[in-house]
Amino acid sequence: MKTPCKECPWIVKNKHNETITNFSIKNDVAHNCHMGKNGGKNLWNIEEKTKCKGRELYEHRKKIIEYS
Repeated sequence: MKTPCKECPWIVKNKHNETITNFSIKNDVAHNCHMGKNGGKNLWNIEEKTKCKGRELYEHRKKIIEYS
């Protein structure tokens, strides 16, 4: 699993990033990396190659907790 980018909303906390993460958690949807080539423009149109690594880590941790 790759590491999140240096400005990942799951790592860097600010008002804008919290909006992204809260929406993602509330609706249980992944999103593209906002730093990627097309990520900022198509944040919610998921492509596996541009999927946010911070969200993937969140999903991985969530599975571990569910199975514990």
